[in-house]
Amino acid sequence: MAGSISTLGLGSGLELQNMLEQLKEADRIPIKQKESKKLEYEDKLEKFDLLQSRLLKAKDNALDLSLQSTYMGRTSSLSDSSVLSADTLDGADLGTYHIKVNSLASRSSWKSQTGSASRDTIINDTGGDLVFTYELGGKSKSLNVSSGTTLAAFASMINDDPDNLGVKASVIKDGSGGTPYKLLLSSDTIGEKGRIKITDQLSSHNMGEETGASGSSLDAEVEIEGVSYKRATNSIDDIIIGTTLNLQKTGETTLKNQTDKSGIKDQIKSFVEALKEITGEIDKNSDFDLKTKQKGAFYDISSIRLFKSQLLNDVINPVHTGGKIESMVDLGIEYTRDGNITLDDKKLDQAIENNFEDVKKFLLGDNEKKVTGWADKVNDRLRSATSAANGLVFIEKNSANTMLEKLDAQIAGDQQRLDKRYDIMTKQFLELDKYMSRMNQMSSFLTQQIDSMNATANKK
Repeated sequence: MAGSISTLGLGSGLELQNMLEQLKEADRIPIKQKESKKLEYEDKLEKFDLLQSRLLKAKDNALDLSLQSTYMGRTSSLSDSSVLSADTLDGADLGTYHIKVNSLASRSSWKSQTGSASRDTIINDTGGDLVFTYELGGKSKSLNVSSGTTLAAFASMINDDPDNLGVKASVIKDGSGGTPYKLLLSSDTIGEKGRIKITDQLSSHNMGEETGASGSSLDAEVEIEGVSYKRATNSIDDIIIGTTLNLQKTGETTLKNQTDKSGIKDQIKSFVEALKEITGEIDKNSDFDLKTKQKGAFYDISSIRLFKSQLLNDVINPVHTGGKIESMVDLGIEYTRDGNITLDDKKLDQAIENNFEDVKKFLLGDNEKKVTGWADKVNDRLRSATSAANGLVFIEKNSANTMLEKLDAQIAGDQQRLDKRYDIMTKQFLELDKYMSRMNQMSSFLTQQIDSMNATANKK
């Protein structure tokens, strides 16, 4: 049919093609109006998605502020961080602790009492086997050292023993004159539980206790608030609950574990910023532009404007807990005359620093008094609005999608009817074109005949 349309009017000389296109364009006006309406609903869907993301951000902040765990953040400081470092978990015991490190946990070790000229020096030249026995962790291990065994071979014998009790033998060079090579035997386990005892020495190669000699303790010893503790590790996590002390050297220091108040402040500031984004988004899309005569995406949606009013009321309404902090106004939030939201950082800092427990009670509520906290109230409002089942945004998006489906169906139906109508009209115009072409041909023939008759008559 497209080929027929391209030649329409050729036979008759009439502007049939242009006439048909103008008629079709006029008949497409209702379809264009529906397509324009469809674009409006698609724009609404984009705005709904953006609003949903703003609401979820604020909800996350409100949820965090409603959880006890948020207020269990800890920060620690040390008067001398060279003595030890401290790793503090959320919920760790608060307080100030004077700590004295008397000794660090160390590994048990033994070393040759006399040196050898090289690693290959023979340490058993008796002509027979010798027995070397050591103990660790309540167990005993004996090794038969054959005659001719070198210093390096003896170390390998200990290390390669499948029943090794947890020791490591190394040949070291300590720089002692012409016999600098010695055997060093050390425990894999730190502290007293890793102490090595040699019960049978090689008669030709005696070893002496190095670390832990003369019965000195291999365990770490610390005093916390005057109470002494011994541990077989330099990483102590079972004295101050929630705090690991990493001992670094002997000395004294003071540890302070405090509530991390900065985290609470950051959460409140983040919520206020999210709230400003929500109200700004709703206001921007609820306006009517007098210049362009265009409505905002939310202009006709009263439920969204109502939600904004309810949310702002929840934010500003007091929570009576009996403390000095009973509303967000006490924390520095303000509504300006033009509807903007501001936060007084200085006022927030002072409230958190001077009345932290009251701030906490205001945000969390008081179970004993059956008072719901501010954070729970706001979180409930936002959770309801963002519900994927029946939330405010879900309902409005569902309504918009329903309208889009209807418009798509209407546009498709209208277009189908229009195409069918103009298929018929095109055929009719083609028939008209053919008819007019025949009439033109007949007119031309008659004109020729008349002209011929006139010419014959004039000759007579």
